[in-house]
Amino acid sequence: MSVTGLDHIYVETRAFERSIAFWQALGFSVADSWGEGDHRACRLSAGSAWVVLAEAGAGHDPQRATIHLAMTDADALDVKLGSADAVDVISPLEDTHWGTRCIRVQDPAGNLYVLEARKD
Repeated sequence: MSVTGLDHIYVETRAFERSIAFWQALGFSVADSWGEGDHRACRLSAGSAWVVLAEAGAGHDPQRATIHLAMTDADALDVKLGSADAVDVISPLEDTHWGTRCIRVQDPAGNLYVLEARKD
């Protein structure tokens, strides 16, 4: 198992259009988008940096920004973290509907991280 880099930052917002304008002012452009109604999302890019921006639906409080780290072997990481006292596993290794396997962890300050591997 090894982390290979930053995959993307996931950000939820109640002000979707204003948030897109914010990221565009920083030099990002919309690479693709999906969803409808009050649950839209898009992927923004600037160079090798990616941000996934998602609209928080009605009655849903936006979560803190989450850093998604790319990794090579999700199963090996799952075994390693299962015996690591230094890491709080928030949700176990699972398959996602977007074609990855991921595990969510939390650092001592309460920040969330998702370690994610593409499924073969």
